[in-house]
Amino acid sequence: MGRVGDRRALAPHHTGRAVACPLIIAIAIAVPIGCGGDDDGGGDQPSAEETAQEYVEAQNEHDAATICALYSDRLKERIGAMRNCPAFVQEQSSGAETSFELVGVEESGDRATAMLESSGESGAPVPLTITLERTDGGWLITSLEAPAL
Repeated sequence: MGRVGDRRALAPHHTGRAVACPLIIAIAIAVPIGCGGDDDGGGDQPSAEETAQEYVEAQNEHDAATICALYSDRLKERIGAMRNCPAFVQEQSSGAETSFELVGVEESGDRATAMLESSGESGAPVPLTITLERTDGGWLITSLEAPAL
């Protein structure tokens, strides 16, 4: 690397390129750019499927803080969990031993739908659909839908 720098120092007519090359390298290191066929649009951000799986794992581990981190502010507001989301989630899920499983994810642009199944004390699987939206910080859950019983 020193040799390239020395050559540039000896060739002042390449000053524009000498500044541009290190700048491009610095940007490439600071901002990972995805290559190839994995077009999740997020570089090092988790995909919609990974976010949905993280939600499933958080539900199964009763990790209210992680569940709340995956909820959008709009969803928290809609379900009444803006003040103390972890306490709200713990209260809503207390008393029922439920396990979740990710069935599939359909992604379309900045929106995705994840199909889950939950099974509780009865053992019968109950479908649950979550909608996710891509944000600057990654994917967030914007709605939760269970079938009407």
